[in-house]
Amino acid sequence: MTDHEQTAPLAAPEQETKERILQAALVVFGEKGYHPATMAEIAEAARVGKGTLYWHFSSKEDLFYGMIAQLAQEINVKLRSILTTERPFPDLLLVFIKEFLNSFDHHRDLTQLNMSMTQGLSNELREKLMLWHEQFLAINTELIELGLKLGFFRPDLEVKSVVTAFTGILFAFGGRQCLEENWNQVETKAVFIKDMLTHGIAK
Repeated sequence: MTDHEQTAPLAAPEQETKERILQAALVVFGEKGYHPATMAEIAEAARVGKGTLYWHFSSKEDLFYGMIAQLAQEINVKLRSILTTERPFPDLLLVFIKEFLNSFDHHRDLTQLNMSMTQGLSNELREKLMLWHEQFLAINTELIELGLKLGFFRPDLEVKSVVTAFTGILFAFGGRQCLEENWNQVETKAVFIKDMLTHGIAK
C-alpha cells in the first residue's frame, strides 16, 4: 500500500518529503515527458535517495497517480465546501464553476500533463483515474440536485444527463484554460456557463 492510500496522516518531515517528490516529478515530467522520465531523475531532482522515493511511491505510475489524486482531492474538498455555504443558488452555482476553472488555471502544468496522457497507461491506473472522475460526477450531481431541491431547476430534469453535460462543459473550458496561456477569462466564462445552464441558448 502506498502512502497516499493510507488513512493515517504522514509526520511533518515525511509529508514535506512527499510534497518535494511530487513537485520534482511535475518538473521532470514536464521537461522530459512522462514515458522518457525515470524514477532516478525524479529522485535526483527531489534531492532524495531512490529508496526514499520508492518508499513513498512504488512506481512511476503510482507517482503520477499520486499527483493527480492530490489535485483531485484538493478540488473536491473546495467544491464540497461551496455546496454547504448559505447563499442564493445562482450565486453558489457561479462560485462553484469559478472554483473549478480556477483550479485548472492554478495547476496548469499538472492538468496539461494529465490531458496529454492518452496512451501507455495500465488498466489499473485508468481505473484509478476513472474513480476520481466518478467522484467529481457525484459532486456535480449534488449540485444539480440541490438546484432541484431549491426549486431553481425544472422538476422534470433528467439529472444524470444534465450532470454529464455540465461536467463535459466544465472540462472543456478548463482544458482551454490550460492550453491557452493568455486566456485568463475565468470570470467571463464562468458567467457564460452559468447563464447557458440556467437560461439556455435558444432565442
